[in-house]
Amino acid sequence: MKVSKVEWLMAGAMGVALVSVSGQAFAAGFQLREQSADYIGNAFAGSAAQATSPATIWYNPAGMTMLHGNQIAGSLTWIAPQARFSGSGRSVLGSSTGTNMGGDAIDDAAVGSTFAMYSFSNDLKFGLAVTSPFGLRTSYPGDWAGRYFGVASAVTSINVNPNLAWRVNKNLSIGGGISAQWLEADLTGAVNQAAVCYRMPSIPTCPTSADGMLRVKGDNIGIGYNLGILYEFSPGTRVGASYRSAIRYNLQGDATSTGAVASLAVPSGPIHADFTSPASATVSAYHEIDDKWAVMADVQWTQWSSFKDLNVYRDGNGALITGTHEGWRDTWFFSLGANYKWKPGHTIRVGTAYDMGAVTEASLRTPRIPDTDRIWLTTGYTWDFSESLRMSLGYAHIFAKEVDVALTDARLGSLTGKYNGSVDLFSTSFTYKF
Repeated sequence: MKVSKVEWLMAGAMGVALVSVSGQAFAAGFQLREQSADYIGNAFAGSAAQATSPATIWYNPAGMTMLHGNQIAGSLTWIAPQARFSGSGRSVLGSSTGTNMGGDAIDDAAVGSTFAMYSFSNDLKFGLAVTSPFGLRTSYPGDWAGRYFGVASAVTSINVNPNLAWRVNKNLSIGGGISAQWLEADLTGAVNQAAVCYRMPSIPTCPTSADGMLRVKGDNIGIGYNLGILYEFSPGTRVGASYRSAIRYNLQGDATSTGAVASLAVPSGPIHADFTSPASATVSAYHEIDDKWAVMADVQWTQWSSFKDLNVYRDGNGALITGTHEGWRDTWFFSLGANYKWKPGHTIRVGTAYDMGAVTEASLRTPRIPDTDRIWLTTGYTWDFSESLRMSLGYAHIFAKEVDVALTDARLGSLTGKYNGSVDLFSTSFTYKF
């Protein structure tokens, strides 16, 4: 039986989508930029204007009009972070929470993405992006000094994003799409059972030292949209802009308590929480100086100020189980990059970026997301094996600014100290044209 090009296209896309789609975010907040080795090599400079691979479906769908034929692409990125705390903690009863600083708090993880493009004509394209735009993995030992502010945190997302692009005239292209995004949050923290007993003297038998645990886990699917525009001044000079909407979720799940006193204070049962992922807007430029050199730039705004509070409520009576005031700010990302074609089919990429953190105050910076400003230095290499197959490698080192933590909570105690960290990213991508 003859298999159509569309069937091959979708089969390839779904095959690549089976890679891991969770990881620790190393853009501001818990955003994941790492959807393509090509773009990592340039520190995402020109992300809405380069339009040289199907990854443009995610970064700016209007860029599909720059591509020819039918194409599939996939990317896999290994994220190797380090984040270490030093300081001290106190319980609500005034006692020390110990000397265990938690070690390296952030887990290594893999992030995958896949793209497929079908050309109805030279001027009309369909594209599908399957990505993981948000992710988080932090874990500490159960006896670490900040355990009452967080032990384990995980955010996982999968976004399925079909798009259309249309060339309006020889200079202007537009595009847009719809996103169906699944998001899961899984948070665990220690419960000071001795402190609960102190506040609830009616409890007959109380432990003197053992901690309980509270875990809340929920998920939901939200719907959003994205828009893009690309303007070509000449074959080698273009600017692009893209916008991705916020997505609202009503996370549904369960709270699970362990420990006799913790279970009395916060019984296990169904819960819900509201969360809105941030909107973002990007403006990019790309210019080919000659047949060897190209330069590019990027500016991106992300509306992290929408993340004001993280409150978890019990189903039924609506009682607050746990709540955290986040108070994040909007962030900016600035990057510059360059490509050098040292011989036909071989391109070297470099880039640098400044990534503004979403948390500015030590009193709001939590162990779950010890967010900070970052500097990116990146490089990459692209090899066109043939007219049909391209492979790319990307590497980034991220320097994270040392930041203070100064948390005080009447229910949890206090945590004071500093975080130091850095990140290494290793990425590979392929593109197949047919």
